[in-house]
Amino acid sequence: MRLVGIAVIGAVACSQAHPLGDAATHGPDTRAADAAIVDGMHASIDGAIGSIDGSTGSIDAAPGTPDAKIVMTPDANIGPITGGPCLSQTPGATAYRIRWANGGGTAYPVYEVDGLPDKSRDHAGAYGYQIGFTPSFVDPFLGDGGLQLDGSDFVDLELSTSGLSSISNATLSIFGRSYAVSTDGSFNWQTFVGYNETPSDFVSNVPPYQWYSADMTTELDAGDSNVLIRIKAGPSSGALVVNRIELCVTGS
Repeated sequence: MRLVGIAVIGAVACSQAHPLGDAATHGPDTRAADAAIVDGMHASIDGAIGSIDGSTGSIDAAPGTPDAKIVMTPDANIGPITGGPCLSQTPGATAYRIRWANGGGTAYPVYEVDGLPDKSRDHAGAYGYQIGFTPSFVDPFLGDGGLQLDGSDFVDLELSTSGLSSISNATLSIFGRSYAVSTDGSFNWQTFVGYNETPSDFVSNVPPYQWYSADMTTELDAGDSNVLIRIKAGPSSGALVVNRIELCVTGS
């Protein structure tokens, strides 16, 4: 059974992100532009959808059981999406992929692939709920290492699907593991269109890192110049180490 519901997002206090043009600098971007994103555009999704972490209501508390699955079918470029086959081996072509790199213990995004027709909006960042938040790069010995994604932070992907008239399939994948000694984890995602999540314990805590993929077709509209995908860690561990995030799309 698939869950598509109205989700809500809490207020954000601080952020660390990297615009596309700065990926080669190999260090965290602390410019004021990110603060403006948090206070401006991120606030707009709060107002439009509500507060997922607030005391007035929480879809995290009882979200139900969505339909989320691992899919393992490679494909080539599909229509106007030019990112090539997906590393996660999911259907469609690579619409977007980032990798989290280590800048002296701080995680920052490296933009690996942008295969969408409209590249004007592209931005990715990790944001925290506390003032002074800095994204942490962890787990460099049991794997490639990556962003620590837990209850203190979330990832936002800002994209545009302008230039696509239809989307027949969209898959969100992460490469990493549950960041816990003995507990598996999961992840959820939210857009202006809806909310969904993987089952609990979907992401193994056991190295090596693997790809974990879930269908998010109904949460992504074609022809939308204002896409925001918010990704958070879920139960049971509530903590992940995320090396890569990939969005694979079949569209026209």
